[in-house]
Order: sequence, then C-alpha cells, then structure tokens
Amino acid sequence: MKLSSEDQKKQAYYRDARFTEQYDSIWKSVGKCVFCDLREKYIFFEENDIVMTVSLYAYIDGHFMIVPRRHIRSPKELSQLEWDTIRKFFYIAKKLIREVHSIKGLQLVQKDGSDAQSTVDQHLHFHCIPFDAPDLCEWNYRKLAFTPLENAELYRRAGKKLITHDLKFEEKYKHPSGLRIVADVVIVNDKKQILFQERADHVRLSPNYLTLPGGGLENFDVSLETELAREVLEETGMQLTGKKLSLLASRIGSLKVVRQSVHLKARYAVNTRFMWNTYLLKDIPAATELTPGDDCKELLWLTYDEAMQHPRVSSEVRETIQGLKW
Repeated sequence: MKLSSEDQKKQAYYRDARFTEQYDSIWKSVGKCVFCDLREKYIFFEENDIVMTVSLYAYIDGHFMIVPRRHIRSPKELSQLEWDTIRKFFYIAKKLIREVHSIKGLQLVQKDGSDAQSTVDQHLHFHCIPFDAPDLCEWNYRKLAFTPLENAELYRRAGKKLITHDLKFEEKYKHPSGLRIVADVVIVNDKKQILFQERADHVRLSPNYLTLPGGGLENFDVSLETELAREVLEETGMQLTGKKLSLLASRIGSLKVVRQSVHLKARYAVNTRFMWNTYLLKDIPAATELTPGDDCKELLWLTYDEAMQHPRVSSEVRETIQGLKW
C-alpha cells in the first residue's frame, strides 16, 4: 500500500499515541461517536452489521475491536442475531490473533456505563487484545473492606434483587434462540402455475436454487403467518393479509447460503439449519401484478411438471409440492 508522506506521519501518530501518552488528550476532543463513523479502510470483516475493525490507538500489535454498526449502549440491547454473531467473532478473534501475531493469549474487554467508558456517547464495543504478558494491563488495586466470604454473602443477601433482575431481563431483553425460523408459501394461480423467485446475488444459495416466496422470520410478537405475509409483500408486492393459508409442511431444513465478504473480497458457502414451515395459497389470479424486491430479483411462474423437472428446484421443494391436489 503506497501512502503519501502526510499519511505515513498520520499512521505513525496513530501507532504511537498510546505509548507516547498522547491518546488521553485525543479522546476528550473528538466530539462525536467514533463508532457511528467507522472508517471502512480499517474494517477487515463484517457479518450481520457487526464489524471487526482495527483500533487506531492500539494497546499492542494486533489489537482490534468488535463493534455493532447499530448505535446501542449495552449488551442487553443486542438482538439474538447480533449476539450470536459477536459470540462467533470472539471465537474467530482468538484464532486469528494466534495465527497472525503468534500470541496465544486474548483479553476481551467491554466497558459498561458512563464512568467506565471514554468513548463519546457510549457506543457498545468489545476490545480484542492480544495478551503476551501480565504487564500489558496494570490495575490500581484498592484496599479491600470485605473478605471473599463476606463479599459472597453480600451478594447472596441481595438474592431477591438478583431474581428481580433475572426476571426483568427474561421479560424485556431475552430473544428467541436456537434454530432460525423460516417460512415460505406455495402460491398457485388459476392457471395451475406455481410462483418461484430468483434470489438476489447477496442472498444466493449454493447450489443456486430457485425458491418459493418467503424467508427468515424476525418478529415473534405476531403470528408466523403475519411475518410470512410481510416477507412475501417485500419480495413480490403481493398482499397476503386476509387470504387463507394452509400449512403444507413443517420440518428441519438445511442449506448453504453464499456469504460475500466485501472487506475480504471473497465469497464462500455457509451451512445453516432452520425450522422450516411451508404454506399453501391457491387460486391467485394469473394476472396479479407482481413486483420483485428485497431479496428477490426476478419472479417466474412454473407449471407443476416444469417445477418437478427443473434442475434449480431443490428436492425438498419438489417433495413438498409433490403431494398437492390439483
């Protein structure tokens, strides 16, 4: 990478700021949330709007951060998908630091609360710090008033509060976990044709199957059918609300989704498992106006025979429509 002399000086300034103790004056004068204004050139991986980005003012070579693009201040505000992604990034971080910098130790640091954070406006982030020796992080220890047993007893006495916090978290912040839930629908028009969609490039499957309208469900405060209607509306422009859907199949599914990493300039297939519901909607007028959108770039109608013989219709979908009564 060729840099101008000015950029070289700037990079050296970033590199040495902690060591020369210049950083203390830097963060106090930023005046904005630096994590809402991430510089793309320092991001090296991203998934589900969670990024891995190097720290401009690193503690040690290899120090980077895991940051949600969404401005949130606490881990309790993370969605299940965001938290699952961060958990995976913790795993990747340790492996990556060992392989790139030959350091086996890792410290994960997350500061919570305005008194603990120097970052403007408290944007949640996690430091991934290669840990090569204990002197990396020096603590100013306090003279203790309580013994370990006394501290344990103090927390036990606060048991009612602990249980209250437990129940409050379950009620306010817990997200459904486990298998992702996916729903799609076999839409049959009055010419006995079935609606399929060509998936957009950023959500292609491997193999590159045609799929039924539908997708991953996100809002579990409403029925699965209501969420499915939202997905279908986004992908086809068709309004399902008020139409009669019948459940055709419910099973555990598995497929490979092609993931594209902009920062690594790479595409690769990732296996995913999910709870999969397929519904049936019949006798839609063939003249119904459809508009592909969101994860769909093209819509096409196939007859039953065409669908059963089409090389890009999966065996699972063929098995589902095989039992339809025409």
